Amino acid sequence: MLKVVLVDDEPSVLEGLRLFINWGQLGYEIIGQAANGASSFSVIHDLKPDLVICDIRMPGLSGLELIEKVNNEITPPPKFILLSGYNDFTYARRALQLGALGYLTKPLDAEELEGELSRVSGIIENERNEKQENLELIRYTANQLYNDIMDGKHSEKLLRKAHFIFDIPDNSKIRIIQFITETVENTANNPELKIYDFLMRLTGIKNENCLFYNGSGNYIIILHEGMEMFSSEPGRMPKLEEALADVKLESYGFNNFWTLISGISVDNVLNGILKCGRQLEQLQTYCMLYPDKSFCYYNDIENDELWSEQAETEMGNVFPELPFDRIINSLKGTDLHQVQSSVDEFFQKLNQTGASRRLYSICLYRLADLVKKMSYAYGINAGRVILKFTRSIDSITPSCKKLALEMCTYIFRKQNVNNEKPLLLLENEIIDYIKANYRESLSLQGIAEKFSLSPIIISKIIKKKTGQKFNDYFNYLRIEYAKILIASANLKMSAICEQSGYSDYRYFTEKFKEFTGVSPSEYKKKYS
Repeated sequence: MLKVVLVDDEPSVLEGLRLFINWGQLGYEIIGQAANGASSFSVIHDLKPDLVICDIRMPGLSGLELIEKVNNEITPPPKFILLSGYNDFTYARRALQLGALGYLTKPLDAEELEGELSRVSGIIENERNEKQENLELIRYTANQLYNDIMDGKHSEKLLRKAHFIFDIPDNSKIRIIQFITETVENTANNPELKIYDFLMRLTGIKNENCLFYNGSGNYIIILHEGMEMFSSEPGRMPKLEEALADVKLESYGFNNFWTLISGISVDNVLNGILKCGRQLEQLQTYCMLYPDKSFCYYNDIENDELWSEQAETEMGNVFPELPFDRIINSLKGTDLHQVQSSVDEFFQKLNQTGASRRLYSICLYRLADLVKKMSYAYGINAGRVILKFTRSIDSITPSCKKLALEMCTYIFRKQNVNNEKPLLLLENEIIDYIKANYRESLSLQGIAEKFSLSPIIISKIIKKKTGQKFNDYFNYLRIEYAKILIASANLKMSAICEQSGYSDYRYFTEKFKEFTGVSPSEYKKKYS
């Protein structure tokens, strides 16, 4: 459902809009209203609607002034439809210049407004789909750049690229935030886009290149001096803390949500990002030892006795005894028995060390971290199975060994599949997967994670095999299925819409007409 806020200083207009339009059938939900322009801004800011329908002339703040203020201060801004008691071309032109999608005159005609709402929902849906494809490409590039910096591949060319993509001034203070998420499955269409929008709104950043997905539920945001959310306090980011305190994370579909914040670096862009990134790597292990601690600063490490000199000595005594290298080497081979044997040996020696429960946990996280880095080096995204493993470590039971074996077996099989499977077979497997699951909520990112490839490679494979972009092919399959149902099944159109994978009937109708040239009802008359 698209979320709507109504704004008008006439109570009768607000009441009429609520009562005379079937919002649910059109795919909308009214989430709030305001009686003047001044109060409407706070309503829009707090509720984050997709669409605002407002009067153009109101006390306090006009509709045009409201659009301008929202566009300047809210990211991303909602769409607007403006209402006016005057058919004034000057107003209409100015409204369109500011980005309004519609301009209707009072008294309102219900049919005209419904048509406008249907048109706007199609625009929003198309924009979301296009935005997801474009952002996946941009953010894949940003993520590759970040990984190159973290791998130490520093050069003048990379420095210029970092300045261009991240837009960081020379010798600016840099700070990196890492959000680690675990979401409820099928919380919404385009779940990755929903997370991006949430993080953009939460942090208020304007440069979308500074936010990107780094695998395994990790989202990176690179901040620098001059950004609203940036703070020079080493152990504090007050604005971010306040923003997170006001958010109900479950409403966004998050099961769990961790925030890691690096220290502050004053250096050139490459060294600054590298330093902050290394701090985040330490924080990942640190914060997972405290399952209830969802907000961690790098400064926290310095004040924790676990990371004291004595703890370092204890770890130094235990780590050399554990066969980390043997596990990693077995994963690079072709013998699954060697993988299982090396995991058995790891747990046997870990138990023999008599390590404290906390140190036991560190050893297991170290194993997970090594396997994760090894998997990424081979182009494998093992995020979900590693996440499952690390979530279970805090209860030290034999199940940890089982999960560790599952994790290593998964990596072993993926790595061998990636090395041996001909590309053509993999391409066909990807297309077959889409054909089998197109009625579900698929996304490029989700498919990429399943096949351990990047979204951009998945996109290219789909284009190569079908001649269509992902979203076009995705909708084509759904509409073809809908055509079969219309011609052969005695079902209501709403049921056909739902069974074809669409939650919005208006959007389904629009897509059906786009692919067939006729509406679903016209198609039914012609072919059933």
